[in-house]
Amino acid sequence: MLERAAYEVLASTDPLEAIHILEQRKVDLLLADIRMPVMDGFELIERSRALQPDLAVLVMTGFGTVDTAVQALYKGVDGLILKPFENTADLVQAVQRVLVDSRQKQDAARVQALRPLFDISERLLSETEQEPLQQMIRDVILNTFRSQFVCVYHIPAGSKETRLVIQKNTPDPVGAPGWAHVIRFVFSSSVGSVINVTGPGDANLQGALRSLGWSSFLFTPITRNEDRFVFITGREASANAFSDSDLELFTILARQAVVALENARLYTDLKEYIKKVEESQRAMIQVEKMAAVGRLMASLAHEINNPLQSVRNCVHLAMRADIGDPQRAQYLSMTEAEVERLVNTVRHMLEFYRPGPVEREFADLNGIVERVAQLIKPQMDSSTITLHLNLPVVSPQVYCVRDQIQQVLFNLFLNSMDALENTADKHIWLDGNLSGRYIRLTIEDSGSGIDPEIRDKLFEPFISTKKAGTGLGLSISFTIIEAHGGQLTLINGKHGKGACFEIRLPLGREE
Repeated sequence: MLERAAYEVLASTDPLEAIHILEQRKVDLLLADIRMPVMDGFELIERSRALQPDLAVLVMTGFGTVDTAVQALYKGVDGLILKPFENTADLVQAVQRVLVDSRQKQDAARVQALRPLFDISERLLSETEQEPLQQMIRDVILNTFRSQFVCVYHIPAGSKETRLVIQKNTPDPVGAPGWAHVIRFVFSSSVGSVINVTGPGDANLQGALRSLGWSSFLFTPITRNEDRFVFITGREASANAFSDSDLELFTILARQAVVALENARLYTDLKEYIKKVEESQRAMIQVEKMAAVGRLMASLAHEINNPLQSVRNCVHLAMRADIGDPQRAQYLSMTEAEVERLVNTVRHMLEFYRPGPVEREFADLNGIVERVAQLIKPQMDSSTITLHLNLPVVSPQVYCVRDQIQQVLFNLFLNSMDALENTADKHIWLDGNLSGRYIRLTIEDSGSGIDPEIRDKLFEPFISTKKAGTGLGLSISFTIIEAHGGQLTLINGKHGKGACFEIRLPLGREE
């Protein structure tokens, strides 16, 4: 009847022969009587389901009692049909109905299993550290599939090296020939599969599982961006076998795990890249700082030489025997003053030369400006430049890296001084104004201004209006102010036609 309805049927009157068939062939439905020789239908169903967990079962019996129906449902059968059949259609319809119901049950089980998978995927994708993510993947697989063994292999793109990235309770292939056989089979397969000790499958592979004390295992290969991953999980001999629906869920979870692993790798690479960029930026700031100090040293040489000459003359005069003690004390006092002047000059220069701390702190902005002005004043005096400071009465507190803000002011002052080199009337104005939650500092010179052709790219690296300039000063200054949550812009000045730069910094601490 079933063959006429286009079904392929494997028939037997011996339950033991039926079990042998199920060990060799994958089937969709078991149609079994209840009363049979050797064993009854319920024992046959139990043993058959152990071999093939997804097997649909239709029981036929001539004893249509309530007890039989209850026992059949208790055993998990999918349908019950009474003999004798009234017509062929009854049997065919029963088989069709059972197959449909069985598929629906499997689909419902998959949907039920997929629901927690969404939460699992979210947790996996939210973890960005490699080692905790690998531990999370391992635990999720063990808990989701109630397995005792798990491992994940990674073969990078273009490499023949196989790396074990996740492992729990799997043996060493060298000391376990059965496991070595399993690994060879897995890596030679292009698609995932369920392998059970009993049921259809490779006899040698099943023997390898017995030697390991496993009842079954799942594996699935995943390829992403030419990297190949192989996921394997297994159950010990006392556990139930895996089903085809387990394989589907395992494959989905493996794909999500691979995406999470890739995200974690990219996040790690990004952190390393940002770290290198920050180190490079600090190095560039230091290079520009050293270049600026070098330019300053050239003009400050006489500022150091003059006190040295004074010290030498005062010491020479103080050592003369023909002078009195009051005059000698006066010469020594002058010597002490000149030495103190030298010490202060060298100390200020060293503060700009040495790399400062990169941790932010609350700083007095007026104090930072006055300190830079004090260092730069001798050079301005020697160039006959007049500096006009107009700072707020109440000094604003700025959460900043003090050394970096000093460097920005230092660069802007030096640029203004260079712009006044061939100018007769030399002035630099620094004005500070509070504007809401921000402090605005403008540095303006009385020079000829910035060429309109380079105004739009003034803050780009290696753009300079000076013959000996590095083209890094304004670019680095722009980056520093931006990192502090502020802005560095070129604006129209209020004192003349020269260049005017505005620094805008937030007051207090910006989270």
